[in-house]
Amino acid sequence: MCEVLSAICTSPIGRLTISYCLQGLHSISQISTINDRSFLPHANQSIEYELPCDIDDPILDSCREWLDDYFHAGVHPIKTPKLCPTVIMKGNSFQENVWYTLLKRVPFGHVITYGELAKLAGNTGAARAVGTAMRRNPFQLIVPCHRVICSNGKKGNYAGGERNSVKVWLLKHEQIENCK
Repeated sequence: MCEVLSAICTSPIGRLTISYCLQGLHSISQISTINDRSFLPHANQSIEYELPCDIDDPILDSCREWLDDYFHAGVHPIKTPKLCPTVIMKGNSFQENVWYTLLKRVPFGHVITYGELAKLAGNTGAARAVGTAMRRNPFQLIVPCHRVICSNGKKGNYAGGERNSVKVWLLKHEQIENCK
């Protein structure tokens, strides 16, 4: 059983909550009060942890480095922070397989449709199930659900439609502007 700790950090898309244990990240997501009405991005905002938290923790260090590379280096970070195997493990379930496939096969600056991702994850007819997996994704940004779009080129809903402006901002950040 994992002893889960948490930290909050600043980022260009607002404050992020990070849950983790000694084995890796359990989740990373924007704080719950961020939505389309309250979203105020700040592209130059540095990645800093709010105290109190163990700033010298290797899991938090790798997460901060990843976020800093993602937001400020303008490229897809090469080294993914360690993800706890109790949360995601390749082949454990269709949902986890979708997350793992998205993480490993859809690089920075690219998009994929729900149907294409279903096919890559091993179930051609499961586009709707991919949508459910995206809604349940515990690793915002790291498992890049913002890169999954509808087959008609529309962006689709992000965070159940509550944070569509965040998805638009992230796609523009990655210079993906051909979505409707």
